[in-house]
Amino acid sequence: SSATQRDRQIREFQNATSSRPAVFVITLKAGSVGITLTAASHCFLIEPALDPATEVQAAGRVHRLGQTKPVHVTKFVYSRSPEENILSLHNAIAAGRIKIVDNQIPPAAVRLLMS
Repeated sequence: SSATQRDRQIREFQNATSSRPAVFVITLKAGSVGITLTAASHCFLIEPALDPATEVQAAGRVHRLGQTKPVHVTKFVYSRSPEENILSLHNAIAAGRIKIVDNQIPPAAVRLLMS
């Protein structure tokens, strides 16, 4: 969608007065920068990111200053899938065994993703 259309849709979502549930679907790339969705109470991460900081940023678009309700973040990872390998990479990064610097994926990370 165009920037103008996306901006209008975000404003409508943020200012919704209906008691009916609303859903705002956005890609991880677009959702990780430059928007605020504090009207949301749930964030579903469906597509994986190699850098876990990207997922944290995306969930942070919902859990921001001005949020007045609890936020529930759910990350989907399917067994025996590339997503499972990416989760293993995230765990290795969190444990300090692998470091991503300047968006460069080190050989150890590539091996883990290919397992």
